[in-house]
Amino acid sequence: MQVHWVFNDCCSERLKANLQAYWEKKQTRLEKLLKPFRPELRELRLTVYRHEQPTRWEVRGALHLPTGTLAAEQTEADYQSALDRLADVLVTEIKRHKERLRRDYTFRRKDRRREELLAAGPMLERDVNQGRRQAFFDLLRPMLRSLREHARRELHILELEDVLPKGEVTPDDLVDEVLTRAWQQFTARPAHRPLDLWLIDLLHATVEQWRQQPPPLALAGQAKEQDEQDKESDEWWAELLEETEPLAVEELVPSGEGNEAWERLETEEQRQQLLQLLAELPPSKRQAFELYALEGFEAAEIAMVQDRPEAEVKADIEAVRQFLRERLSGGSRQKQEQPIG
Repeated sequence: MQVHWVFNDCCSERLKANLQAYWEKKQTRLEKLLKPFRPELRELRLTVYRHEQPTRWEVRGALHLPTGTLAAEQTEADYQSALDRLADVLVTEIKRHKERLRRDYTFRRKDRRREELLAAGPMLERDVNQGRRQAFFDLLRPMLRSLREHARRELHILELEDVLPKGEVTPDDLVDEVLTRAWQQFTARPAHRPLDLWLIDLLHATVEQWRQQPPPLALAGQAKEQDEQDKESDEWWAELLEETEPLAVEELVPSGEGNEAWERLETEEQRQQLLQLLAELPPSKRQAFELYALEGFEAAEIAMVQDRPEAEVKADIEAVRQFLRERLSGGSRQKQEQPIG
């Protein structure tokens, strides 16, 4: 990130160096949050004023990103406190900005994939009516990337629950099972339900069935080696930069005041910690929150998938959000508390 300083006749060269050195210690937090954006596209302009009688330090930060500009300012009795508070405010603003981008992205992605499935619907129906099973699979499978990422998360939870051995069943296995069920049940599907919601319903039904009776391990078969190489991406923002990576599970963390302990963790540590917390939740609550936060579905759509009241879904989403905030900010003190029921 490029950092430009503007000192308004307030500092000696030595004092300027002290301010810059102190800020470098704070900048690491911002850099980690700004990883989605290429370094050459991040620019931070820091402006410093010193006021007399009484002595006060005013520091303003303007962070220019390809997706917008974030600005903050703080005035304190000493420059360390001013820079501390400025860093805290910028961290909060970056998180809010990323959450807005994430919601826009997930809604656009959901709408686009729904349109694709809607256009393919008549062809899929003809394939079923004419018994063209392979043509049905060939047309539908490439449209299920989002469903595959959802399958990956559900399998992680089954592994954490010790229902499945780690890595023995892959997301492709689960998606193939959903495809088979879609082929078998296509003509009996609810006419009022969009195809994407119906497919999610089939996936959840499959997962719940496997939770009660795990599938034979031979199901994993050929896809295991490939899936081990195909790591879950942490770049939900990539489509904003004209790429196509999926949204990551660690982006589920609700925005708000910065949690420095969480920010210091590496991406894989964040993912594992968050998955452990999500595994503590009842499946319906966890799935509702993931569909809302990661897939961009509205509460009304999730209620249709889960066949329960919309108000109940909204309450669950907020309860999970609060649960994650408390557990990730409370550390070990909260680990002994019961998960939400």
